[in-house]
Order: sequence, then C-alpha cells, then structure tokens
Amino acid sequence: MRTVKRTTIAALAGSIVFVTTFSACASTEATQPYSAQQSVEQFAGINFDYDPVGSPTALAEQSRLVVTGTIERVQEGRVEIVPGNENVPGISTIVLVLNDPEVVEGSLDDGSDGQVYVELQNPGQQEPAAYQDGLRAGSSVVAYLVPAWDGVQVEGTDVAIADPMAGRPAGQALYLPAGPQALILQYEDNAVVWPLLGEERDGELEDTLPGGSLIAG
Repeated sequence: MRTVKRTTIAALAGSIVFVTTFSACASTEATQPYSAQQSVEQFAGINFDYDPVGSPTALAEQSRLVVTGTIERVQEGRVEIVPGNENVPGISTIVLVLNDPEVVEGSLDDGSDGQVYVELQNPGQQEPAAYQDGLRAGSSVVAYLVPAWDGVQVEGTDVAIADPMAGRPAGQALYLPAGPQALILQYEDNAVVWPLLGEERDGELEDTLPGGSLIAG
C-alpha cells in the first residue's frame, strides 16, 4: 500500500506486452559480477505504508498463492491511464517472469503455461533491461502473491488500465506481491534480498518459506 493514492493504483497498473528476452544480455551478465546491493537498490525511492507481519507463515495467510521459482526475465507490464484525459502520461509497470514454479500454498490457475507472471512497480519508468542486474536471471525466488487488479476504473478514483490483459500471454494469470515483504530472491550463494524493501540478510532462501523464521521489514 502506497502513501499516495495514484501510486497505490500504479502498483496495480499495466501496458502492452513487449517481451524482453535476456538472451542478448547473457554474455554481459556472464562478465558482470553480481552483488546483493544491486538487488537492494533496484526499487530505491519507493516508500510503502504497510503493516509488516512477523513471520513467513503470517505472510502466507495474506496470500492467495505462495510459489518458489527462478527468474526467467523482466518484461513490459501494463499502463495506467486517466480515461478521457490524454494530457496525463501513462504510468507503466514491469512483469517479473518466474520459471519452474513450485506451489507451496494455493494453486496455479487452470491453463497455466508453467510460468508465473508478477506485476511490479517501475520506478523511473525504465525499460525492462534496466532491471537485469538487480532482478538477475537465474535468481531463486520465493513469492507470496495475490491476483493483480483487473484494471477497471474504481468509483472514487480517476485511473484505469489501458489494456488490462497485457503484461503476459493471453489466458495467463497476473499476480502482485502480497506486500513489500512478499518478494524474496537469492542469487547463487549471495545474501537473501527483499528488493521492494531494499533489505538484505545472510541466510537461506528456504527459511523465508511458511514455517521459516527469516523475514524482513
């Protein structure tokens, strides 16, 4: 939950699908060493107003789906607009694509293509390639998720989604982190990172699963 209403809705915002594969960047990643600090700084500048939970189990209780997986890529998400006002620029999101998802709690939607699509805010309105260092392909991930906003304008707000079904292949579900504590990654044997909070801790990613004791925030 954000402190500004417009950016709260922007957390659920969207755009036209533009899949950015990282094959062209693979050789670059191979020569650029990773540090957890890159992941910590990826969403710098975003401030959340939320009630932190004290354990992964409590976080799971707020989630519809809990999965593990590995980062495949970051791609363009959806675009938030103000209907009827073309003078207000759209606000885009990004989508984190997870490979090899294993369901810890909940279930994947029928017809899942074997990947999980997680919509994230896009500070600075950057291209997806700008996230290749902090959200490094191949990183292991634990994600506590809820369904993404359907994009329909809500009474009392002035925003909607230009194309609510964008951000992922046709027929695939789109999710949001259940809170800023809800997205956790670890690249190889580096520190465990909560990129939305900008926190890192020594430990094992498995300890952030329900029943574990490792949590940020």
